[in-house]
Amino acid sequence: MSSDPTPEPATGWLALPRCRVGGQLLPLVLLHPRYGIAIQGGPPDAVALLHQRLERARFPAIFPGSLPVVRTAPDQPPETGFDPNVPLDLPGGDAWLTCARRALERDAPQGEMVPIPARRRRHRRARRLAIAAGLAALLIGGVTLSILESVPAQSSLVTAPPS
Repeated sequence: MSSDPTPEPATGWLALPRCRVGGQLLPLVLLHPRYGIAIQGGPPDAVALLHQRLERARFPAIFPGSLPVVRTAPDQPPETGFDPNVPLDLPGGDAWLTCARRALERDAPQGEMVPIPARRRRHRRARRLAIAAGLAALLIGGVTLSILESVPAQSSLVTAPPS
């Protein structure tokens, strides 16, 4: 791949040459902020391979919506492959370009995605005992206060004898 694939100012297409996706080589992948992604040449299943790569990069979770991806002939202008009835509909403006570019420039792991198990919490028993002790102290304090409030207050003042 080229070191700095910047968009051509006249067309706005960001060119990523020689992308390796799913063990296949895509000769040219073009990204456009208004159209989507165009693959020029490559294997017949290039669109499916590109969607799989974006799935592995969690692209749909970051940018939910519609991202048109088409495969065109190498000599065909990329704009002609897009259906005007299926517009690009992703949140965040053109921020999706950076995310898609990073996903396509790097080789993704080829294995199955496996969920990572949550870490087991340490000291569960101690935590439960501390909660139980706190609740017991709260209960005892409440009972004590209710007993003290129910006993009538006695005055310790002694009145002076009348003179």
